[in-house]
Amino acid sequence: MKKYWINSNTGDFIIQINDNKYKLILIDRIIEGKWLPSEIINLTPSQFETIKGFVPIKAKKIKSSLRSGKYAPTLKDGSKGESYRVEVPSISESREDILKKIGI
Repeated sequence: MKKYWINSNTGDFIIQINDNKYKLILIDRIIEGKWLPSEIINLTPSQFETIKGFVPIKAKKIKSSLRSGKYAPTLKDGSKGESYRVEVPSISESREDILKKIGI
C-alpha cells in the first residue's frame, strides 16, 4: 500500500512505493521569474528520514491540494511569502544526521 506525505508550504509531496523506495515529486512553479518544471527524485530511506517539513496525507487529498493554487509559506502577517523548492539532503548528509540523532 502506498503512503503519501506533503509539504504544505511548497506543495511538493513524497510517495512511498514499498518499504524502502520513496519518490519526491517537486511540482512545477515559478521562482524569481524563472519557470521550473515538475521533477521526480528517488529518495533513499535515510534521505526520507532526514527530509524536513512533510506531513502524512491521504492520496485523494493530494489532487485537491494541487488545485488549490499558489504554494508558498505563509508569513507571520498572514500574507504569502516566496515560493521555493524542497532541499534534498545528500546520502552522506542524511547518514551524518542519523548518526548524530543516535549519538554516534
